[in-house]
Amino acid sequence: MKLTMGYQKHAIAGFSWQTAQKILTAGLSLVKIFVLARLLTPEQFGLFSLVMIALGTTESFTQTGVNITILQSKQPVRYFLDTAFVISIIRGFIIGTLMIIMGYLIANYYGEATLIPMIAVASLVPIIKGFINPAIISWQKNLQFARDSLFASLRLLIEASTQIALAFWLQSVWALIFGVIVAAAFEVILSFLMLNERPVFHYIKSRGLMIFQNARWLSLSSLLNYLNDNADDFLLGKIVGTHRLGIYHNAYALSHKVNYELSKSAYHGIMPIFSKLIQDREQARLRRAFYKSVFSTLALAGFLSLPLLFFPDLLVRLLLGDKWLEATKIVPWLALAGLIHTVANLTYSLLVAKKQYLYLNLHMISSLLLMVALIMLLGRSHGLLGAVIGVVLARGLTLPIALYGAKKSLE
Repeated sequence: MKLTMGYQKHAIAGFSWQTAQKILTAGLSLVKIFVLARLLTPEQFGLFSLVMIALGTTESFTQTGVNITILQSKQPVRYFLDTAFVISIIRGFIIGTLMIIMGYLIANYYGEATLIPMIAVASLVPIIKGFINPAIISWQKNLQFARDSLFASLRLLIEASTQIALAFWLQSVWALIFGVIVAAAFEVILSFLMLNERPVFHYIKSRGLMIFQNARWLSLSSLLNYLNDNADDFLLGKIVGTHRLGIYHNAYALSHKVNYELSKSAYHGIMPIFSKLIQDREQARLRRAFYKSVFSTLALAGFLSLPLLFFPDLLVRLLLGDKWLEATKIVPWLALAGLIHTVANLTYSLLVAKKQYLYLNLHMISSLLLMVALIMLLGRSHGLLGAVIGVVLARGLTLPIALYGAKKSLE
């Protein structure tokens, strides 16, 4: 009973700290959107979205599963630390190289030659982040959620303030790109300042093998998860152009991303708890913890979505300005898509903790394929609004797969 209460206490603490961090992040994001939406154009936001697609796609293709492996393992963080550091550094340089190559392909696909230098400069981000101290995962593993939340909040504060300052000066998309680079460098420095445990460049083959073996199915999950989150941007940039992609980018940040970030805070708070309950063979308590996390997170997300569903015009005018009024029609739909995605993300935390990737990957593949088909069909016939409705339908129609996978995991 003491064990259960201990885990419950940690779960509440983890969710509370992560939620506080996400509320702070949401407030910071609203301030950033409020300022940047008045300094930059929808087309500039659209170009930045395409730069981030190049970064995210290459990162997901080269996912090593280091953090998840450390969380799932009974071994201490120190056991994997040096090997994880070597893997992360090498991965960073691989991603940077792939991004430069991908920059030419994306620029050609969208007919935007300016993307080549933008993506080339942004390739510094994964190279820099490769040097982050892997020991930061110890905060989650040891249920030290306050430190984890502080670290994430400080990084986002630096990114937002840098982007805003540079936007006043440069008045261009480069402000967004340089802001991400500065934040990456700050993240590396902070990871060493906040932790006494430091890695050295030393690779141990047997431990690297453990990481890569666990990453086989996890890498596929990571790639599919990224594509599910970003294939819409990739397609919309081609179907409706960079101007409307920029509209979509900020409408997404205003609505869908709020729920998505909330579900991520729950994921980070409860996944380590799930892993410990599984290691201790506490199946009944795992079941109760899962249902409680789903209902509480969904209730909070639903409450936060009410203004987005009923007063989208007021929010768009207030936060983005009149030149973004086209976003009014899609904000409620994106908020609904975010609520559905919240439930799916919570099932992912359970499936990953139990290393049951079959239903996880099946749901992601189904959702991705249906979303691509519906965006292309409805986007071409009904424009941006049709494409967004396609996203909602894809998320809703495939959600039962994730729920069934969670049910099977809890039996």
